[in-house]
Amino acid sequence: MHSLLRISGCALLVLLAVRTEAAKVELTHYERLVVASCLVLEAASEGTEGMQAVLNVINNRAGGDMTRVMGVVSRPKQFSALNSATASTNPDYGPIIERATQDPLFSEAYALVQRLEAGELDDITDGADHYHADKGAEKPYWSVSMEPTRKIGLHNFYRSGQMSTSLVARIE
Repeated sequence: MHSLLRISGCALLVLLAVRTEAAKVELTHYERLVVASCLVLEAASEGTEGMQAVLNVINNRAGGDMTRVMGVVSRPKQFSALNSATASTNPDYGPIIERATQDPLFSEAYALVQRLEAGELDDITDGADHYHADKGAEKPYWSVSMEPTRKIGLHNFYRSGQMSTSLVARIE
């Protein structure tokens, strides 16, 4: 019985180590470039706060799971600035990254992504998982069933409630 406890204790230590490593999932440098490019091209006009809010939406859609962030960003027709790449089955983000890195706020966007990975990024959108630019036209059809959470510059943010598991699965 004593040796069984020792084995169980060792197994527990291994499980804790594996769980700790899983919690430290990070994006690759390329993935950070893609996400930061999305932030710049979607919201640099709203400054750091606007880019952070878009990153909060991405993270909220991913359920706070860093392994799902690229799936959220690369999903077709989710971020208009990326539509030229995400419309393809083999997206080429090179031109998007090249354009975004020319923006003076790119380094701030990249730093926001790193803060998200480190668990140091507050959600300033109150759980929003959708947003749109307010261009003076009618609100998008999908916003009618959602709860408005914030307005940052020209972007309106919404929370749809609990994301269904089928939606999360489609994002991946």
